[in-house]
Amino acid sequence: MRCVGLLVLAACSGADAMALPVAPSVKPAGAVEIGLHPGETMAFEIRVAGMLAGEAQLAVGELGDYEGHRAVVVKSRAATAGAAALVKHIVDEATTVIDLDSGRPLALETLVEQGDTKITATAKFAGNAADVTYVRSGEKAPHTAKLNFGTIVVHDAHSAMAELRGWRPSPGATRSVFVVGGRRLWRVDVKYVGEDTIGSAIGNRRAVHFTGESYRTKRDLTPETATPSRTFSVWLSDDADRVPLKLTANTELGDIVMELTEYSR
Repeated sequence: MRCVGLLVLAACSGADAMALPVAPSVKPAGAVEIGLHPGETMAFEIRVAGMLAGEAQLAVGELGDYEGHRAVVVKSRAATAGAAALVKHIVDEATTVIDLDSGRPLALETLVEQGDTKITATAKFAGNAADVTYVRSGEKAPHTAKLNFGTIVVHDAHSAMAELRGWRPSPGATRSVFVVGGRRLWRVDVKYVGEDTIGSAIGNRRAVHFTGESYRTKRDLTPETATPSRTFSVWLSDDADRVPLKLTANTELGDIVMELTEYSR
């Protein structure tokens, strides 16, 4: 489920469950624009071929301090629902500490459940390197890896979503973001299409429309194939909040649609 929404990963409840110590609220000179609003929450429905297949929520904690960084905690949870939950139990949870001045992830914890199998992972980011630990249920010892991405700035799904929400391009502009998804690194190419109007569960909304393609990368960060593994479209609200309203994706499971059902700030 995570690969479907690398840029708009839907998420959990209660980001305040991992509150950080209070940090100064003044943004330092040179800080980049980050598309996160402390205290906001979102809920989504996920449909495959028109049928309800999953539900997801996202929550952003309050501004705090993490090892000297002005940061927030973003927590997410997505799970199968409806008839899909009767076929297979899938849960995907993630918690990220994000530096509000650079937009980069500082720490990440994930839990993925597929049937009776559970995989937990943690990552600690330092510059363009990360120390990763992961373990599958039934294994006696965790696996560890140290990843060095060279000159590439790497994001997780939450910080990549924040990058997109903070981007203010002109129509036709493109950019690439590298995203860690599980034990893989993905290159996500995004294009700003322009303004649009869409219907949603919270009414008709003016929106900004992006299209994207994602590629699995090799160790040298080049794409595995010339053909993207995923193609998708994202609509964000055409206002200062840039709330994710809708995502559509073409996958091997069929056409997937994720729509916002609740938003609170």
